[in-house]
Amino acid sequence: RAHDNENTGTASKRTESMEKPISWDEMTIPRTLERAAELWPDASALEDENQDDKFTFTELATAAESAARGFMAAGVERGDRVAVWAPNSCRWVVAALGLQSAGAVLVTLNTRFKTSEASYVLEKSGARLVCTVGEFLGMNYADSIASQNLPDLVEIVSLEGQSQNGMAWDDFIARGESVTPERARARAAEVLPDDLSDFLFTSGTTGNPKAVMTAHGQNLKVFDVWGKNVG
Repeated sequence: RAHDNENTGTASKRTESMEKPISWDEMTIPRTLERAAELWPDASALEDENQDDKFTFTELATAAESAARGFMAAGVERGDRVAVWAPNSCRWVVAALGLQSAGAVLVTLNTRFKTSEASYVLEKSGARLVCTVGEFLGMNYADSIASQNLPDLVEIVSLEGQSQNGMAWDDFIARGESVTPERARARAAEVLPDDLSDFLFTSGTTGNPKAVMTAHGQNLKVFDVWGKNVG
């Protein structure tokens, strides 16, 4: 009976949370992930058919926290820029959620960029870290970045593949064990709705790309409105 009561209490809490109106422009991406893990812990959150990777919302939140600890161990502070130059994968998502949970700003790079184009975005954004891959589309992305003169860039992390210059993702996560989960959660709680979440560089068809700066609450409000319209 005690066990049944406990389950009922948990279910009631989830129902309450789902029914409570949310001002998405007052939320952050880390808080949204935490909420999802509370409401739908065992529901499928992310699936990658190519790599046979699957995450429930609980597993995704856990993986993002481990990634946040990795970024914090690498010296990433709130407001720092961290880039991702890689094809779509579960690790792309985990890296993005992890760096944003650590208070950093996600800088996205088109996978079709040449080395010089990627270098331009990394330089202009002042990215301290870049998460990339080894061989892709006939080029080793990690090694090509390492050949560039980027004073602000202190580390290259290889999400997938082999590289002479990038730290392997598993090693990056293992190094994060020096940061306690409590510290990572405290950092995620410090992120505010008005904090920048992304630098989205324009296509640059009439000149060099320029960064469009977006914030956590701003992005979530857009998704809320879009979802209500699309259904």
